Amino acid sequence: MNGRLTRGDWIAVARKALIASGVDDVKVDVLARRMKVTRGSFYWHFKHRQELLDALLEDWKNNNSQEIAAIEKRAEEGATGLIELFKVWLGEDPNFPAFDIAIRVWARKSREVTAVVHEIDDAWIGLFQLFLERNGITGTEAFVRARVMYFHQIGYYALAIPESLDERIELAPYYCEALTGLPAPADLKDSLRTLDRSKAKGKRKAA
Repeated sequence: MNGRLTRGDWIAVARKALIASGVDDVKVDVLARRMKVTRGSFYWHFKHRQELLDALLEDWKNNNSQEIAAIEKRAEEGATGLIELFKVWLGEDPNFPAFDIAIRVWARKSREVTAVVHEIDDAWIGLFQLFLERNGITGTEAFVRARVMYFHQIGYYALAIPESLDERIELAPYYCEALTGLPAPADLKDSLRTLDRSKAKGKRKAA
């Protein structure tokens, strides 16, 4: 057993394996070889492989839930909800899109994972719909536009569209108007220019 390894280390290497080759490659023996440790190190932190898989899925779920909660909080404090949403899309971890797609591929093999993915998808769509309703778009139109907004972003993840942060910022007002049917906030581009460019470097994300 290597006492220097933490539970988080195992989850991190499992995430890399999931992204690289799918859930079938997230196995104790495979991960232990990659980390150059014995199986005993794994069982110091997890009872079995399923517990690791559960932790991996929980990591993805928590990432999404925390972002949703943060956007809601900033919107309640007076920030423009749509600006906060665009900040998340442009400013999140550059590794997250690949993780998101890997989770969705895994969901095709697991009803349990599918249920979690649907739960998070519904939460995001509900948040988008709330923003639209606050801006006067209601009923079926708000629901459909919220779906289109969300599907648009997932599509960017899937296609890994290569755009610089500056390119995404320039496109942001056009995407905003096309997706929401509302005029883009006047300060949208200025707000997005405050993002940490070192974190955004190399991302392939939607604006």
